Amino acid sequence: MRINLIKEEKKQISFDYFGVGILLTILIPIMMIGIIQYSLISEKRNVQAEIKQIESQLDIYLPLEREFKEYEEIITALKETPTVPGYSWDGPIEALGYITPLRGVIDNFSLRQKTLNIRGRTRIGEELQEFRQALINSPYFINVKLDTLEKQEVVNFTITADLVREEGE
Repeated sequence: MRINLIKEEKKQISFDYFGVGILLTILIPIMMIGIIQYSLISEKRNVQAEIKQIESQLDIYLPLEREFKEYEEIITALKETPTVPGYSWDGPIEALGYITPLRGVIDNFSLRQKTLNIRGRTRIGEELQEFRQALINSPYFINVKLDTLEKQEVVNFTITADLVREEGE
């Protein structure tokens, strides 16, 4: 029988630096790749959500843009044409500004199919005669007719006149 009186030596924990180093060099890149992959996937989802939102806004915007361009073309065409197709109204309208009686009220004024219709009232019949004569003397109006309905103080009148056709018509 043997008796061993020598104390056993404790085994020292041996630390394998080389193995840990290799393990870390493998695990750290794998973890980095996983983190980067996760962030790319979440960023992709965010970008796709933004794309869907922008596409839904485009569905609203594009028809409005087409409508805007149509109106813009109409405005451009109107700006390029200084007169209304078929007749230039500048002369007759400007002439009416100079020959309208000073003391009277025009209740209705219309230009339809090259016919002028004016309904109104005045207190002074002489001014109405002057207005009619000014329309007759104007180069813009022909066939001037005056209808009056005299009441006590006020004279109601209706004037109809045809517009002179332009030279090109």
